[in-house]
Amino acid sequence: MEIKPLFYAWVPPYARFAILALLTFVALCVNGVFTGITIDMYSDLGVYAEPFTMAGNALFIGMGTSIIFMTRLLGRFPIKTLAITGFIMQLLMNWVCATTSDPTITVAASFVLGFTKILTVGPIYLAWLGIWSKKMETARLYPFFYFMVLAGLYFITWYTAWLTNQYSWRYTYYAMYILIAVSIALAVVFIEHHPLRRKIPLYQLDIPGLLLLITSLMLINYVAVYGKVEDWFNSSTITIACFGAVITLLLFIRRELLVKRPLLNVHLLKKTNFSLGLLLLVLLSVFTPATFQSAYSGSVLHFESIRNAELNLYLIPGIIAGCFLAFFWFRSKLNGQLFIIIGFAAMVTYHLLMYGSFVTDLNINNFWLPSLVKGFGLALLYISIGLYTTAGVPFPHVLKIVGVIVLVRSFLAPGIMSGLYSYFLYAERTRHLTTLAAHIDANEPQVFAQGNPAGFYQNIQQQASLTALKEISGTIIIFGLSVITILIVIHFFRKINLIALHDTGRNR
Repeated sequence: MEIKPLFYAWVPPYARFAILALLTFVALCVNGVFTGITIDMYSDLGVYAEPFTMAGNALFIGMGTSIIFMTRLLGRFPIKTLAITGFIMQLLMNWVCATTSDPTITVAASFVLGFTKILTVGPIYLAWLGIWSKKMETARLYPFFYFMVLAGLYFITWYTAWLTNQYSWRYTYYAMYILIAVSIALAVVFIEHHPLRRKIPLYQLDIPGLLLLITSLMLINYVAVYGKVEDWFNSSTITIACFGAVITLLLFIRRELLVKRPLLNVHLLKKTNFSLGLLLLVLLSVFTPATFQSAYSGSVLHFESIRNAELNLYLIPGIIAGCFLAFFWFRSKLNGQLFIIIGFAAMVTYHLLMYGSFVTDLNINNFWLPSLVKGFGLALLYISIGLYTTAGVPFPHVLKIVGVIVLVRSFLAPGIMSGLYSYFLYAERTRHLTTLAAHIDANEPQVFAQGNPAGFYQNIQQQASLTALKEISGTIIIFGLSVITILIVIHFFRKINLIALHDTGRNR
């Protein structure tokens, strides 16, 4: 596939990089629902928090399914048309999210935004790929691209929380309108129009298969978000949604096996790198959900939203360090499996540091080291697993695999894990609270000695939360050490086999 210049020839080189960086930041980081303001949004609107969690997941569902057939769109429409259309849809969907009071519309708008923002991300990604590697080597691009993704998302989480804290959550969207409008103007003026020599017809797209996949994923989204609220399978709605998700997923797989031009070639699952890469992403999701840190900082330390958002800034130095290491590591063609092991070791180290920090008097400055280690591990694993999963796959299929990676890494695995963690955290906290409450009563001498019965009971709740957090974190640490041990054994086992194979001369 030929990568054509994104900008006109008269645009100065230094201006191209600045404009492209701004377009990348806006395309990747400006979403319909922002993590830093969701609490203020559902509190102000008087609705539950679950629709906004579902909207965040819907964004990634839209992105993943759109990437899967992005190759066809690149062969049908000029890149300038795609980029401008994507930015316009971002502007419209952000306006919908800012003005509606119906959570269902917010979920739908977030899905549409995620689905259409790939129209912009696709050409921008190809432009960066052409800049970083003339041979289209993604190992050169991924460290920079994931720096933009991870650091940009954490920065905008803090920035939106800061605007909300200073003014109102609606002012956040005003700032986003300005960013998107500037991006549209830059795209109109500086992006070059390249007429297509041969347009690929869109009637060959597997639209029924796409609808089946989207339906299945949105039903899974509903189950993962509302399962705890509706008491899981004691709810007929959750049961029906689970049944519908399984049926539509099976129909999608059956269609992809039979149709002449499938949306997603399911035979890709036979590739070892692809299947193992997805497994590694699932394992990664065990360590990444922010459920524990948010529960700790919110329920125990009582941090405000702006303080919770500031914790994300501590991740950025670790992300920068991880991206630098990844660039030089893969540039030197060092072992990728060892890089994955280092990444998982960093995530386990983060949980070890947090395990020792679960006390009631921690301040925000105590989070810098665990957050730095977490950011470092995230950068290493996002880059290395992404490269491992797409290794050896021809370019037309790479985008489809990237779409599956986005679905698994950003929605399926963390969404399900967050739901499970929330359930177990609630159950364990209730169990420990019951145990502690069984040993006290209203005549407890310590209560009267403090002269603050309400504060005493609050301390009991904090202790129950801390105990639950430590138990679950300890389980994660043990699981992480097991994963690292298995990966090390596999790494050295393969290395020994390769040495033996070389010594016997069988590789000739």
